[in-house]
Amino acid sequence: MKNSAIMLLGLLVLAGCSNLTLTTNISPEEALKTSKVEEYSMAEIGRYKADYLGKVSTSMCRTRSTQPKPTESLLVGNLKYKAQKLGANGIVVMECVDHKINNDCPEFLRCDALAYRVDFDAL
Repeated sequence: MKNSAIMLLGLLVLAGCSNLTLTTNISPEEALKTSKVEEYSMAEIGRYKADYLGKVSTSMCRTRSTQPKPTESLLVGNLKYKAQKLGANGIVVMECVDHKINNDCPEFLRCDALAYRVDFDAL
């Protein structure tokens, strides 16, 4: 009886999620490339021969409950994507701020990072 209830609950959860979609502007190929962009602290990046390539920023505003909630992990993924487009293979996240911009944006998150090209051959 207990196993049947668990199985039924699992099927209901799966059926409820069948219409769930996540829209992104990153293709699967580009997402794979961003997995090669590592996140470092400022102290860690200082231990490597790394060239600074620029600052990258991203933000997300949630205006409807059907939209994904802005999270640091979502935004860091976007920062890695933007850094990879600059030729970077590493980022240092400087800050993520979740202040409200205005009444049109009840849930907001902005993250900034520094993009680096780390030369692992120089180690």
